[in-house]
Amino acid sequence: MYQLKRSATLFRQLLQTLKQNYPVEASVIFINREFTLYQAPLDEPIILPTQVNRFLNDLNKFPSKLNDGHRKLAQNLLFLHQTKNPFTSVPEYQYDKLLKGMYCEACKSMLLSVKNNNFVCGKCGGHEKIERAILRSVSEFMVLFPERKITTQSIYEWCSADLSKKTFCRVLKKNYKALGTTRDTYYV
Repeated sequence: MYQLKRSATLFRQLLQTLKQNYPVEASVIFINREFTLYQAPLDEPIILPTQVNRFLNDLNKFPSKLNDGHRKLAQNLLFLHQTKNPFTSVPEYQYDKLLKGMYCEACKSMLLSVKNNNFVCGKCGGHEKIERAILRSVSEFMVLFPERKITTQSIYEWCSADLSKKTFCRVLKKNYKALGTTRDTYYV
């Protein structure tokens, strides 16, 4: 409800800035039919899944005609639309300068040893299946380096674990589609 009130206030301020005078009615609409909200406050503008059709029918009962003011507002909103979030700032990083290795999912420690198809953390004692840890590292590699191909060698270097290349190859073959032949093989 705080987010809704904040958004409505900011939208009203934007309309004032654009010198557009339109009423703003804000509601929270839950569209998932399997969703249930118990003890929903009756005095809040909440539309539950079972109320969506009636809400839309009520909206359609009021005839509306678009005029030049509506078109101007639409053009202004399109012009002001930001596709990239200006508040996200990703620090610069380079593959060669990053610390490589497997880390504990629970405590983020790099003190891992291999025991019975599991990584065991030397700091917190946490256990994680080797395959799951490798897949977690692959997904992190993909996020950090989307331009790099996923190869057995690249993941072997990235994980820098006390495991054989065959283990990495087996996990990649099992969970990804292999493209290429022999040394050129990469996974998608």
